[in-house]
Amino acid sequence: MIAACILLLVCSEAHTQNSPGAQNDRLTENEAGRILSLENAWNQAETFHNVNAMSMLIADTFAYTDDDGSFRDRAQWLAHIQQGVDQYEQLGNTGMKVHLYGSAAVVTGDYHDRIKVKGKPTVQSGRFTDTWIRDKGEWKCVASQATLISR
Repeated sequence: MIAACILLLVCSEAHTQNSPGAQNDRLTENEAGRILSLENAWNQAETFHNVNAMSMLIADTFAYTDDDGSFRDRAQWLAHIQQGVDQYEQLGNTGMKVHLYGSAAVVTGDYHDRIKVKGKPTVQSGRFTDTWIRDKGEWKCVASQATLISR
């Protein structure tokens, strides 16, 4: 009886691993991993004021709402990055979660940075929400919003 149960479990697991559902789960994990890599590339582009890299990550219709409530469109955001207004010593994300909805994804997480604000070193933390779409096989961020968490 126990051998029959084990055999049934093994056959069931093998079927699950080869089923379309398991394939879809792997694809979903791959897409989520790809988006998390793009989020990390975003931090690098922002930290080093790399406008070319940032422009590859954001859509033409990009909209950004900063933690102070200010709004920037794509051109304004890229100009902000190029001007090097934000002088990061460190910028990183934690607790990121990707929620996939077909050709759209929402990423939520926490950010932590050491930044010079008006020449004064400051440590900040906040939460963010980024919305990504897959267009012509490429993921592009269409909207980003940051919320500062007070100490």
